[in-house]
Amino acid sequence: MNARELYGWLGVGRDFSTWIKDRIDKYDFVENLDYFTSIPQFGDGKVALNKAKFKDPKTGKVVAKDYIISVDMAKELAMIENSEIGKKVRKYFIRVESDFKKVMRIATMDPKFINQLTSQFFETREETKEYRRDFTDCIKDFVVVKNYGTYTDMLYNFLFLERAKEYRKLLSLVKKDLTRNFMYEDIVLIIGAFETGLAGEIEKESKKIGRLLTQKEFEKIFKEFSAQRNWLVYQKRAWNIMATYDEELRRIKHPKLIDYRKEFSQEDIQKLLS
Repeated sequence: MNARELYGWLGVGRDFSTWIKDRIDKYDFVENLDYFTSIPQFGDGKVALNKAKFKDPKTGKVVAKDYIISVDMAKELAMIENSEIGKKVRKYFIRVESDFKKVMRIATMDPKFINQLTSQFFETREETKEYRRDFTDCIKDFVVVKNYGTYTDMLYNFLFLERAKEYRKLLSLVKKDLTRNFMYEDIVLIIGAFETGLAGEIEKESKKIGRLLTQKEFEKIFKEFSAQRNWLVYQKRAWNIMATYDEELRRIKHPKLIDYRKEFSQEDIQKLLS
């Protein structure tokens, strides 16, 4: 974490630079083991790291140097302050570390079920079954060709660039495994929202023209619906989740989503544990 954040939480009564340097010297923290330093790049990105201060050549302003510290160092710094807030911060980091170990333990033992850690996963899963019924009932009532699998694959392909069969193969799912039981809660919710929204558009168009829609007409409405800006936002979110969580927690790489992997953060762990 950034030591400046910890400094703010602890409410230290002196300037950041003096505080962090004093703590490093006094308690023998080791650079590139307990912490590393970082500064913003500017110009051609080349800054002499042996200088005490760094200036932006364009503005002449001093560029702040950040200290990125380990959880262990953060816990020790909080303890050193010997204050009530320091004790609370230390307890927080102990819980953070415990949460991370819990997630990684489950990920190691049976990574297929890591998505079900969230406290509301099964509630969300049940809720979105209604949205799925909206979608399948819509196809049954308003579309000539009842290719449920094909239409579902269109949705999966839009949201994470894979068909159901490809996703199941990556996760080594067996026949009895329901695909969506192994998707992350956010993904399940995005899929459900898309399905019920698309169902409304299909029904509206069918009633407007007074007949069932052909598969080609279904595909046209799907294309127009998925091109709406809000769905492009959700699409990118789905790509990030699938690429990041599956590689980090399941050791699975989605070939078409590699470029969308982001850093797996404490925020992600907290979302998993709710």
